[in-house]
Amino acid sequence: MTDKQDEVTLFPEANVDGIVVKPWSFGKLFDLSVLLDSVLDKAESKGVIAEFNSGTTIPYTTMAKLFTIASPEVLKIISITLGKSEDEVRELPMATGIKIAVTIFSQNRETIKNALSPLFKK
Repeated sequence: MTDKQDEVTLFPEANVDGIVVKPWSFGKLFDLSVLLDSVLDKAESKGVIAEFNSGTTIPYTTMAKLFTIASPEVLKIISITLGKSEDEVRELPMATGIKIAVTIFSQNRETIKNALSPLFKK
């Protein structure tokens, strides 16, 4: 493992402009499941899912689409993840909010994918 990989494993939380963003716990996944289902349904119906699955980075156009089609859910997911009110999240600078959204996605995408993929292999 490289030093960076060791650091990510040992310190999975991120600091975005002074705000600590922690990966979801198993329990948090349950808290967010209805919201995630809604976001995924909306993203799938608009063809955004393929854009998320195409690589490890998220194009800014894809994030813009996601904010447009699922903004109430995304706001609530960020709020729950950070343990802040939706009003507090709304008051964040736009650049900080976008960085936080991308961080949340990045922290949890691989974990969920890695945990679920062995269950669906034949």
